Amino acid sequence: MTNVNDRAADQLAIMFRAALVTRRFRARFAEKVRSSSQTEARWSALYFLSHTPEGLIQTDLAERMGVQGPTLVRLLDALEEQGLVARRSTPEDRRVKRVVILPAGLEVVGEIDSVASAMRDACFAGVGDEDLRTTLRVLDMASGALESGKHTSQAEGSEPAPARPMRMVRTR
Repeated sequence: MTNVNDRAADQLAIMFRAALVTRRFRARFAEKVRSSSQTEARWSALYFLSHTPEGLIQTDLAERMGVQGPTLVRLLDALEEQGLVARRSTPEDRRVKRVVILPAGLEVVGEIDSVASAMRDACFAGVGDEDLRTTLRVLDMASGALESGKHTSQAEGSEPAPARPMRMVRTR
């Protein structure tokens, strides 16, 4: 049986390491694609749009990217100027804009994706397929708990968990 303090320390270590790996990957990725003249926010928008050929309503794109409307408008202005995306009125409501990726945008996504793919292959070179699937399941469970609000609720009528000393775990 796992010690409660060890479990808490392992949970903490997973969260910190996941965040650290994400930050490092994004930093290295940005270094490698710096010459593409695209920012991380622009890559993100192009990526989401490349996976939805019919395009996305601006508010949906903003939500997926985790940005506010005015930020997205400036970003789309730049992408539109570069000929990578287009904004189109929707037939239901002309005030609502649907953003679609253009062929030049798909080219940029292809270039950027080849760099990201090579980096992912290098990062996971020594990791087996089963370990990848297990990691995905664990992260999906944690993400699902955060989405549903399970992280802030406790069972009705239960006692709050006792405070536990935090053990720092070194990363390699």
